[in-house]
Amino acid sequence: MKVAKRFRWEAAHRLPWHTGGCQNLHGHSYQMWVELEGEPDERGMLVDFHDIKALLQPLVEAWDHAVLVAENDHELRQVVQQLGSRFFVLPYDTTSENLCRYAADYIGRKLAEMPERHRITRIRIRVQETETCYGELEVPVSLYLNGTPHSTAHASR
Repeated sequence: MKVAKRFRWEAAHRLPWHTGGCQNLHGHSYQMWVELEGEPDERGMLVDFHDIKALLQPLVEAWDHAVLVAENDHELRQVVQQLGSRFFVLPYDTTSENLCRYAADYIGRKLAEMPERHRITRIRIRVQETETCYGELEVPVSLYLNGTPHSTAHASR
């Protein structure tokens, strides 16, 4: 059984190494689909949609109307700090793929605090940057239960 919830936010980012235009600071109206898979309880519920929203809302609020900055993009961080703008630092480049990775890791760590965690077996994240493109990641929850975060590997675009 799968359950899914969609989240939306507005944010800016850049990929300084990119040569096709994304090296410039620009914004997106992001959408993220979070799917959780597993076995429902005796009443037929895997996890309450309200709990999924409560789980992800702090992350979405941190990203909304902020500049997403890669940890090694010191120039961009300096500029947004000087402007007094909101920003969120990620440990890697701010690609859709890496936003998926970050969200999956975030959820994986938070699931340890949820009573339903034993029923959830897989996490799937889809981050859509534009109307026509998205990144997607699917990982087993077991990666997080033994304390090994998925983000230790870098994604490429």
